Amino acid sequence: MKDDLIKDISNYIDYLNTKGLSVSVHGKIIGGLIEHNVHRNPYCTFIKTKDEAWKRCIRSQQNVFNACNNDCRFGMCWAGVEEYVFYVDEKTFISVGGYGIDKEKAAERINRLSGEYCFEKAELFTVYEQGLIHEKEDMSELKTLIRPLCHMLSLLQITIGNVPAQESKSKTFDSILAFVQKNIMQDITLRSIADACACSESTVSHLFREYTGRSVKKYINDLRIKQAEKLLLTTNLPVGNIALLCGFADTNYFSTAFKKNAGLSPAKFRAEHSVQKP
Repeated sequence: MKDDLIKDISNYIDYLNTKGLSVSVHGKIIGGLIEHNVHRNPYCTFIKTKDEAWKRCIRSQQNVFNACNNDCRFGMCWAGVEEYVFYVDEKTFISVGGYGIDKEKAAERINRLSGEYCFEKAELFTVYEQGLIHEKEDMSELKTLIRPLCHMLSLLQITIGNVPAQESKSKTFDSILAFVQKNIMQDITLRSIADACACSESTVSHLFREYTGRSVKKYINDLRIKQAEKLLLTTNLPVGNIALLCGFADTNYFSTAFKKNAGLSPAKFRAEHSVQKP
């Protein structure tokens, strides 16, 4: 039951993302859902190119847990991005993020951010304007979409609580996925994964085959293309910028890989499927 439930939750999050929402899950009991544990809007992705900024994002999540309540809350993070937060319980919450509504307040945080982490201020403001959504969601509609996910995650926690502790290889794979998620914009190799997760290259390859049915290279490429599709659909960022944000150093290679995977060039994919919001 647990594996089927994880698959259904993952598919539902993917569905919500195709609707223009940027949904992620955060907490202590999210094994099997590591792919959905990262804010993937362009602004957050850009901020996390600085390792210290990424660590601050992780530390700041504790403030969200401390504000746990039974309703949805809307607020701004330390870097100037706004999100809707739905609490499953005191251990887990759902974020619907990637919003830039209060631009005046965000500008203050962006100015401070650029100085503390040596970002180019103009570039930060450009990604903020082009990569975030600048209109609030209809709260009634949003709750209708997110509440079922809350219930599924609650059921997952109950199910996991009735199952013996996860096997060590499952925990190892979660660590491997977490490393891949964090470094998706970098040049990831089998060796770098193995070194970071204290296991052999053969173990990494075996676990990817067992849990995803794909090689490491194909999994990473698919993950990058999936992220690119979302950015093409929900932002007006140039294709070249999207390529870089998704870990493709060469725009031409990105276009070739994207067309091979999606059947369309990035530009045509955006034109035919875009669900951009203002």
